[in-house]
Amino acid sequence: MVGKDVIDGLKGVLDFYVYMGIPIARKWPRKPIQTRNQNVIAQWPIFTNCSKLWTNLDPEMKAVYAEMAKPTNLTSKDMFFRGYISGILRYYCPPGTV
Repeated sequence: MVGKDVIDGLKGVLDFYVYMGIPIARKWPRKPIQTRNQNVIAQWPIFTNCSKLWTNLDPEMKAVYAEMAKPTNLTSKDMFFRGYISGILRYYCPPGTV
């Protein structure tokens, strides 16, 4: 890592961490350099709805998703989101209808 004098000379909030054995320092938080693409913005409500569904999901169902996610590198929440967004769960609750 860099010395304290260098750090004290920088403005703003800095985030220090080690990634793959390499020390990293970055300015945080970062604002996006450009405006978001309209296609990206159009997807936000789907993620919002999915997040609300996950929050209100029965704990027993969350445990089922946790069991399904065990052999993968996904979390139970990731597994749920993947199913919702890919359309597996659309029969029961289409994106944008919650």
